[in-house]
Amino acid sequence: MMPCLSSTSVIRLLVACALMLGVACEEPLRLPYIEPVLHNWPEQYRGVSGMKLHVFQTGSIVVSSRVVYQDGSLPQQHSLDILVFGIEHPKQGLVLVGTGLNRGLAEDAPRYLGPIRSIFGQADMQPGQDILSQLQTAHLAAEAVKFVILPDLRLDHAGELESLSQAAAVVTREEHVAALSGAPLSLYIADEFDQITSWQFVDFSPDTPLGPFARSHDLFGDGSIELIDVAGATAGGLAVLVRLPARPVLLCGNLAWTHSQARYAWMPGLAAQRELWWEKIWRLKKFKDLVPELLVLPDHDWTAIRQVEAADITLHEFSPPEEDEANASPAARLFRPAEAR
Repeated sequence: MMPCLSSTSVIRLLVACALMLGVACEEPLRLPYIEPVLHNWPEQYRGVSGMKLHVFQTGSIVVSSRVVYQDGSLPQQHSLDILVFGIEHPKQGLVLVGTGLNRGLAEDAPRYLGPIRSIFGQADMQPGQDILSQLQTAHLAAEAVKFVILPDLRLDHAGELESLSQAAAVVTREEHVAALSGAPLSLYIADEFDQITSWQFVDFSPDTPLGPFARSHDLFGDGSIELIDVAGATAGGLAVLVRLPARPVLLCGNLAWTHSQARYAWMPGLAAQRELWWEKIWRLKKFKDLVPELLVLPDHDWTAIRQVEAADITLHEFSPPEEDEANASPAARLFRPAEAR
């Protein structure tokens, strides 16, 4: 007799089959030719005085390695750090890139995510690890945030967006449309952004190339922060070039989750348009080849970030508040299979 499977187990099995079949049916992609030309890039780098970069970790998500890398193993797990970047701009104030996970995950992850999203794996988020709490600890006022740049609108980047409603939410129109029409199995949670009214949609026309990338947008018109079209992993992904005083920094967004993905061009297991992602990851690699001083920071790799040593970059290590062990709340577990709870 065949054993009965719970509805959660059935969904997990379907997701696993979809990942395996998707890889099996896809043709290998050819190495694209990227012209070794730097568009709109001065021969001598000129940074912006007074710019500073802060990096925060708002938790981590553990998923199947196959979700992170197309050639990954289904049973093997991979932990993705959920990072938020804060840019202190001398004229525009505090700009965030992403908002990290929502604090509701630390309080009651299963209820926050619902039964369908809880099939993918698990993650850790401590009370007080949300970006609002960490900004306060770092003596950076959340109410001073004037712009939030969204690499995409998935839960790892948009978690606390509605808590920063005073800020302009900068995103591509394509990503916004895709997020609003997100399927139940997607990683978009509409409750995190459907009340936002201060959208600032990125306009890439007329096309303005930057380095080896075809389209970019100067956010403030002064060259300090440039938004780069890296659609591929999602419908409208953004990478962010920050011209710090000493060197340029590229925040990868969903173009490269980890250092290994950026270095070896490892295809993600889930990509909206894999051909687009493939072309743009090689444009990133060409950028680094042509501009050796370019610092490339992946979006979900705290280990790689911790290797950075720069006077204008501050890493904020999260330390949970001390609690009486008997009364301590366990770390919230999100994406945990129902049978394990």
